[in-house]
Amino acid sequence: MNKNISQEAWRLFWVLSAGIIAGLMTSQFWPAIALALLAYCIWQLRQLFRLDSWIQQGLKRSQTPNAGGVLENIISNVYRLKTSRKRGKKQLAQLLGQYRDSAEALPDATVILTTTGEIQWFNEAAETLLGLQSRRDLGQRIDNLLREPKFRKFLQTAKRQQELRLTSPLDNEIILSCRLINYGQDKLLLTVRDVSIREQLNRVRREFVSNASHELRTPLTVIRGYLDVISADNGSTDELRDKIHILLEQTTQMENIINEMLTLSRLENSTLEAGEGETLCMAQILRQLALDVVQSGRAETGQITVTADDSLCLIGMRPEIMSLCNNLLYNALQHNPAQTAIELQWFRSGSGAPCLAVNDDGEGIEQQHLSRLTERFYRVDSSRSRESGGTGLGLAIVKHIVQRHGGYIDISSTPAVGSSFTCCFATSRAVECGGDEA
Repeated sequence: MNKNISQEAWRLFWVLSAGIIAGLMTSQFWPAIALALLAYCIWQLRQLFRLDSWIQQGLKRSQTPNAGGVLENIISNVYRLKTSRKRGKKQLAQLLGQYRDSAEALPDATVILTTTGEIQWFNEAAETLLGLQSRRDLGQRIDNLLREPKFRKFLQTAKRQQELRLTSPLDNEIILSCRLINYGQDKLLLTVRDVSIREQLNRVRREFVSNASHELRTPLTVIRGYLDVISADNGSTDELRDKIHILLEQTTQMENIINEMLTLSRLENSTLEAGEGETLCMAQILRQLALDVVQSGRAETGQITVTADDSLCLIGMRPEIMSLCNNLLYNALQHNPAQTAIELQWFRSGSGAPCLAVNDDGEGIEQQHLSRLTERFYRVDSSRSRESGGTGLGLAIVKHIVQRHGGYIDISSTPAVGSSFTCCFATSRAVECGGDEA
């Protein structure tokens, strides 16, 4: 038994004993016991008042009441809880200080916002990149300080992992990358990074690819012209004609690569506004594409099936969407054994996005290759790709076309089972077909 509880029990025992003795001496047994217990309760009440006063005065160690008994246990537990809480607050303050110091040291601008966009805190980098001032801007709505319409739309979007590129409000030469993340229960975390150097390097790369491709086109055209003349010469030997044929094939391959590099360059250097394009009947496009492939001899009758929602149309750029469909179907035909079953699907996803899927029952692709398939010139089997005439740029073009239309590409594959390439476009580009679509 606890020492203080034992002391309290003995105290109550002596009070009762005194009451019993007084009752026997006065022949007023029960009144004497009642008076003894009343005196005990009054004393305990006085001790409770002292305890309450001590708590209200801040639990000062120097003013701790000396109560003994059960109240001494209560006082000890209260003081221990106070000490533990004080220690926890100190540790929390240290952690908050370390967090604040870490956030202040970040080279990226960090801004904590409410769900309605009011600024609650920001680090020093936010002052440098966004021009925020602590005394003036705390509590202000950030979209009143950064007034670009696309930034206002960015704040309202439900997809918090999207990235926004915009120019700095302090310097038009600085390009900023913004990300917005749900933070806690009712806060948003805005991070802003200076990506000017990266953007400049990407621009230089795109310009180099575009210029180099244009410059290579002219000599290749001249080479092809001479090769065509030589191959048409009836006096050429069979050996020479064979070599000329090989040269023509390689020239054609180079021309295809250059044309696709120019296509990629154009896609990267231009933007597509939301809603820009014409209304396309994808079901009709896919059926015509499947028919053309069979008639050209690249696929067997019945090898390609089309499952399409005839009521669902897409707002998009016709040349780009045609290129996307051709590349995906060509990819399925060229990288699988002959007569592999291929299915073209056009449907609306669970989220309402219009999606195009090309599925095959072919050889499949190992998991480690999937994340890199849309990279330029990436080949799972380089020797086989060259034999099939692939340039290594088809899926890169597909990815850029889908992204320009506000969507994404998802690739799944299992070796010896098959592959699925799914392109989902922005939900806003899905419309009901009215019968006049191309």
